[in-house]
Amino acid sequence: MPQATPLLRLLNVLLAPGLRTRKDPDAVFERLLADAQSGRVALGDDELAALDGLRLLLADHAANPDLSGMGWSSTQSQIRTRLTNRAIVRDVQASRPEVRDEPVTAPVFVVGLPRTGTTLTYNLIARHPGNRGPKLWEMDNLGLPRPQAEREKLIAQARKRYATVARLSPVWGHLHPLVADSEEEDFMLRAHTEMYATWGPAPRYLDWVANADLTEDYRFLRNALQVMAAGEAPERWVLKHPMDLWRMPEILAAFPGARFVWTHRAPAATVASGCSMAEATQVMYIKPGRIDLERIGQEWLDISARGVERAVALREQLPDDAVIDVVYDDLMKDPETVVHGLFENLGLEWGATDDANLAAALDRSGHRPHAYSLERYGLDEAQVAEAFSAYRIPASVLG
Repeated sequence: MPQATPLLRLLNVLLAPGLRTRKDPDAVFERLLADAQSGRVALGDDELAALDGLRLLLADHAANPDLSGMGWSSTQSQIRTRLTNRAIVRDVQASRPEVRDEPVTAPVFVVGLPRTGTTLTYNLIARHPGNRGPKLWEMDNLGLPRPQAEREKLIAQARKRYATVARLSPVWGHLHPLVADSEEEDFMLRAHTEMYATWGPAPRYLDWVANADLTEDYRFLRNALQVMAAGEAPERWVLKHPMDLWRMPEILAAFPGARFVWTHRAPAATVASGCSMAEATQVMYIKPGRIDLERIGQEWLDISARGVERAVALREQLPDDAVIDVVYDDLMKDPETVVHGLFENLGLEWGATDDANLAAALDRSGHRPHAYSLERYGLDEAQVAEAFSAYRIPASVLG
């Protein structure tokens, strides 16, 4: 069971006085926005409107009486980063308008719920010669490409920062290791995702994002990629985030010609994993002893099931060749056959580099399996099956 470490308890004590600012979350948001725009081109009214969801997210967490000092500080930091990303991109576009013409050609989005093989699939496609995904360190330091020496300095700083995260929550570090110079999820650039519910209860924000059209958010993602790789554009960008699954039409509107790789697995394992991830995160955001496990269970079952049901319906609106299915059980049984077929479908020629990448991805030495169960979160397999009644895993390609 995840527990607060001594370092986390100390930080919560030191940061507790800052909790007083929760009384006026609008004022906090305005301060974060002013910090983000300081010395940069001001964001326009339309863009500010697109960020209103973040104001609601901040207010939701501010209203949580169980939020810890570390949780409030981290919430502000995350929102400040999203606001700063916007300001940086608009500033670069104003000074270097040619960046808007940087190619972002037919990117691949790996979509699927947690623990369905998304990370393995993502890394293999992103590390194919000519492809690339956004790295964690550069999403934390968004801007035009830097000289090699500066890149190495920023990577080293990011390593130290994420080593601290692992010390605060060792379980989280095991569940989803944050590697500074490795590919990470695209929501770290964009503004909106249901993933923010891992921080703690955010009911108003979840209602808002469930009904929001995020096309503009994905257009911003395209702009950010153009800035990040200006003059160094890859042949193909590769992106990943579970909640991209039910945003495929919005993604296509922002990225014409995008392809989707949808990874499938029996829902019970994916829901339990999502709950475990939320619990491990809330250890860093919620006061000790105040995490509501049953609330986590109901919330992540609802997010996952509604999202997949929406994705199933939306898929009918997509071009026939837009989505490629990968079945987790196939991937685990015969990874070489499955990924070779996937690459062929994407028009990628398998080579020696891909052989090495696959061997590294399948090397589990030093890996410690993480145990999680539905029952811990007040759920059972019958509930999950009922919630996912509209979902059918595609037939095996292995026969």
